[in-house]
Amino acid sequence: MAVTATAASPRPRRHSTARWIRRRNDVWLGLVMGGLVALLLLQLPMEAALASSVVCAFIIVALVDTRVALLTLLLIRAVIDVAATVPLLGGERSVDANAAAVMTFLIIGIGVAHIGLRRMNLWRIPLTKPFAIYLLIAAIGLALAPDVGLALEDWLRAFSAFMVYVLVVDLMEEERDWRMMLGVMILAAVIPVTVGLYQFFSGTAPETEGLPRLVGTFTHPAPYAFFLVGLLPLSVVYFMHNKSPLVRVGLFLFIPATVLCIYGSQTRGAWIGLAVLSTIFLATKARWAVLLVPLAAGALFFALPGVQTRIDEATSDTGSVFWRQKTWGDSLEVASPLELVTTGAGLRAVDVQLGALSHNEYIRLLAETGIWGLLAVLMLYKGLLGIALKGHREAESPFRRDLMLAFIMVLAARMVTALADNILIFPVLEWYFWAFAGVIVVMSGAYQRRPALLDAAPSDAEVKTAA
Repeated sequence: MAVTATAASPRPRRHSTARWIRRRNDVWLGLVMGGLVALLLLQLPMEAALASSVVCAFIIVALVDTRVALLTLLLIRAVIDVAATVPLLGGERSVDANAAAVMTFLIIGIGVAHIGLRRMNLWRIPLTKPFAIYLLIAAIGLALAPDVGLALEDWLRAFSAFMVYVLVVDLMEEERDWRMMLGVMILAAVIPVTVGLYQFFSGTAPETEGLPRLVGTFTHPAPYAFFLVGLLPLSVVYFMHNKSPLVRVGLFLFIPATVLCIYGSQTRGAWIGLAVLSTIFLATKARWAVLLVPLAAGALFFALPGVQTRIDEATSDTGSVFWRQKTWGDSLEVASPLELVTTGAGLRAVDVQLGALSHNEYIRLLAETGIWGLLAVLMLYKGLLGIALKGHREAESPFRRDLMLAFIMVLAARMVTALADNILIFPVLEWYFWAFAGVIVVMSGAYQRRPALLDAAPSDAEVKTAA
């Protein structure tokens, strides 16, 4: 005798108790956070009260959909960087906060909560081990740092970049997810570029080192230019492969505007990065065209007085090249020989001791985190390059292949630029770089997700046979 399950028969619901517990925990978490925000509203000035309200809104969004919270933070991070010097708690307090710091704590909080609630095994994610080693060494070095407060700030910024990377790798599961995220990254540069264009054509660019230099929505022209260099290849790829006429027209205007802002920033390191991008792109697409790079550089040198001024200033007897070489030697002397082979002198040691940046990321890492911290970062770069090259060879479509190429271009420009500038100390640059890196890891298939548990319960249409 055969018995057929009717359509009205309910399907067994597994894990209903676990879902109820998670929802109950979310409610309690929301109530606790709401109470903390209410307390802050009563105790802090209006600026801090508004910031607390924004934090509360982000927490609610993160509880509903962590992807949306991540995309929102990436969309606005480059715009609020200018607020890094605006205190939220009042200028007379010894310990203060700003909008950029709030963003750092938000992404750390969201990342830690996501890892805990999902019970993630971080070691399954590629490159987390060298990243964790770097963070561990930098944390140990806090005990040696000449200014523990500044060192802790730098460590938290590095940890926030790690959280961005982990969240992107774990959340951007499908192609539509990472396509949207890369689009958001490009959109994040629209306002900085627009502000830079206004500064350029209105003559309102602030003076830095005696020159009017574009800063956009940033506080210094160098990170502004490096930010644009990091997103330029991505914009080019989207222009080449997007089928929307409106998007292509927008990118057709946006790309030269970005290049103009990079020039207007008067940042030599960014110009070198732009040359690296161009060389790799042309070498991949048309090798003969690589010869155009030095020709174009020479033409720009003679055609643009600003380029001549910056190059002449760098190569003079008392110029920045001479100054950088002296600073590199002084930076290495900040750490003792024992510290150089262990944990370094602690984050921000070079800045505090010399009153200036090292202007060489590798020397700074060696002085502040020792040989092991430097090796951990180099292993990160080596691992990323290997993943991107493998993904480029095995790409399933021209779009994916060009995205891999774009990241290789960004990574190469970053590594070359770091020879004469500091990159890792700017959290806004780290966020977008590691978000892009996370997408590359997902696209390449290097992250093998844990297979979902199969539901053993029978479907409504299943026929059960009984004797």
